[in-house]
This record gives sequence, structure tokens and C-alpha cells, in this order.
Amino acid sequence: MGRTEVNAVIIGPQVEREFTFLVDTGSVFVGLPAEAIKELGLIPIPGGTRRLVTANGVVERDTYGAYGRLEDQGFLATIVASPVPLIGYELLENMRFRVNPVTQSLERLGEDELGPPFML
Repeated sequence: MGRTEVNAVIIGPQVEREFTFLVDTGSVFVGLPAEAIKELGLIPIPGGTRRLVTANGVVERDTYGAYGRLEDQGFLATIVASPVPLIGYELLENMRFRVNPVTQSLERLGEDELGPPFML
């Protein structure tokens, strides 16, 4: 499928910062390096530890909530620590983006195209 990257801003209580995210078509969450989570001042979600299946096996990670901005659209995301910035495809679909594997870029769904979210 290739490697698709996208720039987005994560907004923490202390600072906001732009990251280049690798689009992870198998991920639900947004991943950031632990140092970036600390720099942004993100606070763990109480009781938010999750077991995640990764390429390296099952791991437990704290989760953090943060606002972000992709292009001109805001979002609320669940953040987990990861070695590199990752953005989950579920979030992108809910924001009405899709990955074009030929151009390795994001495209907005047209207003007449059916796409997530299908239900409220």
C-alpha cells in the first residue's frame, strides 16, 4: 500500500505542536513518543490503561485525551505512547478522509459520498 504521512497539530494544556504522522490503517488511536506526551503536558485518562495488540505483541499503555487539528478540521483523540507518531485510520475515516494508495496522500470524501460515521 505504500507509506502515507500527514501533518497534524496536537494541542496540549502546555503547548501545541505539529507532528508528521504515519497513517496506520490498523490503528484506532493516535500514537506519540513518550517525550512528546510529556512535552505537551498531557494527563493520563483515569482508569484509561488499555491492552493493545502491536507488531511486537500485546502491551499495556496509559491513554491520554487531546485535541488536535488536521487541515482546517478539529478533532478529539485518544493518545497512546508509541515509538513514532501514528494516526489511526478510524479517526481519519470519522473525519471523512481516505487514503489514496497511488498518491500516498489523504483525500476528503465528497459531500455526496457515503462514509463514516454512518450512525450517531
